[in-house]
Amino acid sequence: MYTILLVDDEDEVRKSIKELTPWAEYDFYVIGEASNGREALDFVSETVPDVIITDIRMPYLDGIQFIEEVRKSISPSVDVIILSGYDEFTFAQTAMRLNVAEYVLKPVNVSSMRDVLKRAKERLDSDRAKVMDSVQLEAFYKDAIEVYKEKFLVSLITPTRRLDSAVIEEKAKTYGVPLSSSLFSVAIIDLPSEKLSSVAVEEVIDEGFEGEDGIIPFQYENQVVIIFTSGMQKSFSPLFSKQIYRSLSLLQSRVIHYFSKPFNMGIGEIVTDVKALPGSYRSALEALNYTQLYPEQHIISISDVETLESDRPSDPGDLRTELVLAVKFGGQEDTEKAVQAFFRGITETASVQNTVISVLSIISEICTSYGRNVATLLEGEDLFLELSHANSLSRSESLMTKLAIRANEEANGARENSHIQFVEKAKMIIKERYNDPVFGLDQLTDEISVSPAYFSTTFKKETGISFVQYLTSVRLEKAKEMLKNSDAKTYEIAEKSGFSEPNYFSFIFRKNIGMSPSQYRANYR
Repeated sequence: MYTILLVDDEDEVRKSIKELTPWAEYDFYVIGEASNGREALDFVSETVPDVIITDIRMPYLDGIQFIEEVRKSISPSVDVIILSGYDEFTFAQTAMRLNVAEYVLKPVNVSSMRDVLKRAKERLDSDRAKVMDSVQLEAFYKDAIEVYKEKFLVSLITPTRRLDSAVIEEKAKTYGVPLSSSLFSVAIIDLPSEKLSSVAVEEVIDEGFEGEDGIIPFQYENQVVIIFTSGMQKSFSPLFSKQIYRSLSLLQSRVIHYFSKPFNMGIGEIVTDVKALPGSYRSALEALNYTQLYPEQHIISISDVETLESDRPSDPGDLRTELVLAVKFGGQEDTEKAVQAFFRGITETASVQNTVISVLSIISEICTSYGRNVATLLEGEDLFLELSHANSLSRSESLMTKLAIRANEEANGARENSHIQFVEKAKMIIKERYNDPVFGLDQLTDEISVSPAYFSTTFKKETGISFVQYLTSVRLEKAKEMLKNSDAKTYEIAEKSGFSEPNYFSFIFRKNIGMSPSQYRANYR
């Protein structure tokens, strides 16, 4: 089914449209409501709907400004339908410029809403069907120059074919690849297991990055690899990283629009030399592994998660790395399977004793990183005595599995504590900066050096509410204190509590507290 956000400042209008419209008949359901553009923008920034139905004349942020912000910062492809009581040509002109699908005059009845939904469904169905029909596009990729260009791009990320700087420069010029930059990073998009037209996927990605400089996508081993480049100095690496996240987040909204599901994406380290791209590609693969451990997080940067030890093997898919990943970030079942795979894979060429030593060494390193001694994992049992009794393959595997599971429990506890500290730090910053009207998600994540997507997921998981809801609650609590304990004007209290517009402050206050600021003050005087 397709999702719809309903935006109108008149409660009765929203209620009437929501209750009388046969949404399910056309494969739609209302995912949310908002009474003004600012409230709607907060909603869309966290949950991008397939369709937005919005009024134009609304307080705090009108429909046109709201649509402009959505198009610019969140989703250029979401289907927008305007319901307005104003039959003005200038509004219609602006709607066309913003690629609004329909401009419908109020009042609307059930019959007209049926027609609107029918056309919206046809547009959305067409968009999704369009990407599956790639017969004409296949011919484009038969052109030899594109084949050679793709081989060149693959050679940039594979360490087996190192090219010298002069050859890279010459080939980049020949194929029109922008590599004259100072910062580089590789991102990988993992395609779902079910068969999708590779050309269709690449078309969606190409359209998503159309007009953006320094972004080079290509296909490699059933994945889409993207080389991001920037002319910024090394000191601006955090800003470059943030730009990559923003670009991939916008792309993800297009992917969901066309394929009805998100793709997993991994972002590698930032490097300063094009010849270091293989390392960035390897770390992007490593980041992609973490999406299997955090299924709710579809875009992960290697900088967002705890990196493995500095002496980890270069191949992120080998048995050692799989065991480390499972113990540190998986569950009990993942850990058991990783130990089992380790024994099955190594004992074909090594003795049981050597295999035990290898696994024990890995578990010991993990324990050390969390401040524990591997010998204390068995809680009262003598590890060395147990090792002496593990004289067969089955006993050795059983003992190592037991140790690995205990280490996994320790790692999960440590990671949980880390998340708690992470969220507590964010809360402290919010309490310090709440009165700054421009303070928001971007400013906070810059200060604690994590991506907005990773922060939002972690914060909501730990607190049960979104960042926007938490910041608003803090600001309202401070406003309530000032209303009770000071004689400041309402507009002064709005400003001191972080609301840039007094009218919007009054609206949010009434919506959350159930009365106006002046009524609240009167109740305590």
